[in-house]
Amino acid sequence: MSNLNSFEQTEVSIQGEATIQVEEAAQVEAAVQVEAAVQVEATAQTEARLKHQPENDHLLEIRNLEVAFPLGKKGMFRDNRRWLRAVDNVSLNIKRGETLGLVGESGSGKTTLGRAVLRLVEPTGGEVIYRTGKPDVSGRARGAKNGAGSDSAREIDLRTVPMPEMRNFWRQMQMIFQDPYASLNPRMTVRDIIAEPLIVNGLAKGDALNGKVMEIANICGLNTAWLSRYPHAFSGGQRQRIAIARALVMQPEFIVCDEPISALDVSIQAQILNLLKELQQSLKLTYLFIAHDLAAVAYAADRVAVMYVGQLMEVAPTESLYYRPRHPYTEALMSAIPNPDPDCEMAPVLLEGERPDPASPPPGCRFSTRCPYATDQCTQSVPELQQVAQDHYVACHRVNELKLKGALELAG
Repeated sequence: MSNLNSFEQTEVSIQGEATIQVEEAAQVEAAVQVEAAVQVEATAQTEARLKHQPENDHLLEIRNLEVAFPLGKKGMFRDNRRWLRAVDNVSLNIKRGETLGLVGESGSGKTTLGRAVLRLVEPTGGEVIYRTGKPDVSGRARGAKNGAGSDSAREIDLRTVPMPEMRNFWRQMQMIFQDPYASLNPRMTVRDIIAEPLIVNGLAKGDALNGKVMEIANICGLNTAWLSRYPHAFSGGQRQRIAIARALVMQPEFIVCDEPISALDVSIQAQILNLLKELQQSLKLTYLFIAHDLAAVAYAADRVAVMYVGQLMEVAPTESLYYRPRHPYTEALMSAIPNPDPDCEMAPVLLEGERPDPASPPPGCRFSTRCPYATDQCTQSVPELQQVAQDHYVACHRVNELKLKGALELAG
């Protein structure tokens, strides 16, 4: 009799565990469906926002940009220095009002590219074309007040602008740095930090200055009662809000976001991402969003560019790049995205070998030394960035042969 009762209790326990597992599976499935619905809605909103923009409405065009740093000292009679090419022949366009994500592993040249666009690092070649006017539906430029103080719409190569005159253009182009504490002066109060760009450029003073500081502080979610405090009194997320407020106080139209959430806690990261998206909608901003976090880039970016050892591997709309990658390096990056389902086993694409030295890159494709699909052609000639679909560009010799897996297939 006792054995029968024990058997019945075991059977009930098994049934209870099975019920719990079914409920947990249903919850995971529901969460995945909600996440997919959010992604679809975000994609639809992005398409609706960009649909009414003309195709040639580019705020910035980067053409064959190069940034090289000398290694060693120049000789008296001969220059025997090696050159580290951090950015090598990169061409990109950034549409007005969009967020272009820039991803790649450490040392791929992402931050250097962002700094070179603003000439915080001096480019050694190429062009950075800045369009000061907004084109109408026909594609013809309308007059707009530009950074140089002219009402006529123009295309300006920022590389040819004398450095003293770049201050006029920096009013329209700002940068949010990676480390919010290192980028803030510890000897200045928050009010003085936010007000400094206005004072230096002579844009406001007195009551008007205080009004602008209070306004942008409120917009960025800062408590105006704390503006007299110093940066050390704030948390990481609050410091990043201060940095964002400083970048926006002159009402720029283009922001380089250099890994703005990498130094923050996960919960704070979501707050900063939501703040950046809200500011973009309300202030009509354009972002170059540099990050390592592929999930954050998928949430924030309209298009994504993938860099590897100073060169572009792939550029595509976010959904296409994440779900239908066409370059082996992009496939490897997608496989590294963590899956929120704890029962799902990850199957990362493991790359063998070390990343090439940008001071002495291999001949042919930069990725050929680690690519599992490389052929002799890959090691001999450099692939051109070619269009393979609508707004989708890939630098790979075998782009039409390979069948690669996207984020959903790799997660399954």
